[in-house]
Amino acid sequence: WNAMQIDGWGGYVLKEKFKMIKVALKEWHQAHSQNLPSRINSLKIRLSALEGKGEEEILSEAEAAEVHGISLDIHSLSRLNANISWQQSRSLWLKEGDANSKYFHSVMASRRRGNTISSIQVDGVPIEGVQPIKQAMFTHFASHFQASTVERPGVDNLQFLSLTPAEGGSLTKPFSVEEVKAAVWDCDSFKSPGPDGINFGFLKDFWSEMQADIMRFIAEFHHNGKLTKGLNATFIALIPKVDSLQRLNDFWPISLVGSLYKILTKVLANRLRLVISSVISESHTAFVKDRKILDGILIANEAVDEARKTKKELMLFKVDFEKAYDSVDWGYLDVVMGRMSFPVLWRKWIKECVCTATASVLVNGSPTDEFPLERGLRQGDLLSPFLFLLAAEGLNVLMQAMVENHFFSGYNFGVQNSIAVFHLQVADDTLLLGTKSWANVRALRAVL
Repeated sequence: WNAMQIDGWGGYVLKEKFKMIKVALKEWHQAHSQNLPSRINSLKIRLSALEGKGEEEILSEAEAAEVHGISLDIHSLSRLNANISWQQSRSLWLKEGDANSKYFHSVMASRRRGNTISSIQVDGVPIEGVQPIKQAMFTHFASHFQASTVERPGVDNLQFLSLTPAEGGSLTKPFSVEEVKAAVWDCDSFKSPGPDGINFGFLKDFWSEMQADIMRFIAEFHHNGKLTKGLNATFIALIPKVDSLQRLNDFWPISLVGSLYKILTKVLANRLRLVISSVISESHTAFVKDRKILDGILIANEAVDEARKTKKELMLFKVDFEKAYDSVDWGYLDVVMGRMSFPVLWRKWIKECVCTATASVLVNGSPTDEFPLERGLRQGDLLSPFLFLLAAEGLNVLMQAMVENHFFSGYNFGVQNSIAVFHLQVADDTLLLGTKSWANVRALRAVL
């Protein structure tokens, strides 16, 4: 690692070193991991022959040493074969224990059958063949992530909660080695890697060798707020929603980001997690420290239960935002962070992380051409759940203004010391509550 002499910014140096490491690992894989089952079987045949000979006569020292060496080779190759099979199967419940190769191979076969895209329908027209399907995927997602030209009202007159100067300072203080290392160790070692092909298990195993280069990259980002070209590249993996894949909407698009970008955003997400409760209202119950995702569900159930028992009139309106993460406008998100008193440097970092992303769609393991992202938050980016909360807070603030100006009446819990509830947010699921009236319906229509 240290023998690779590359000049440039820290991010560029790491990117180039990872490229060279990938080449070396591919060569090692071809030399050591090809035809493992047949190699193991050949060794077992030779071992059986030597053991049979040993039953009839005393083996020579060379033959005895060969028996010992073959036994070690069989053990080593069998473990390597089992590890490869396990990683390819993506089985989470058999990380330890026997090789169970038959099970792993059945899981791999099932995954391949379920994930293979042999045909797809676009506007009712069936498309078959590798290149036509890849082109259809490219066209669909490149168009899907284009910026919207719809004019929307601003949020300048809305009253958002704000960070304190101390909280803002905690977001932009220098990054420490301990903080970055903790972020790396918080990540699953075996999650699918992004375009750079490096997972966190590799980073943890060779942390002592890579630490200096990684910290240089992190420190340079703190100073200049820039990402080297290519570090923010993304593979969009298509996860099947249904058994019979026919349409483009039958897939969940999950982003696989590179390891260096993931380290950076994990550190940023850990910092944001500590202060986000100061700017997110209590109506949001997911991804906020000391709040439980079930709280919002329980409150909604209590409202329905009380309304039934006391014969109160209750209006429930479930809002389903189509592809909510994909539709977030970056300019709006930045304005909201400004209204919440996020530091200028922090906003610069977030803008660089969000606005420089590019993507390729993986179709049967092969990437399409790359295209730029112009809107949305990537599912798979560790910052996205928290940034979505900031964006979604705009709806709560707008609803709060409607209530305070008597355009909307929330639902009142209890008889004495009643509490008004008008908005519940659980991740990207929105529930609006109020008294049953046409005035409330008109108010909701105006808000949405």
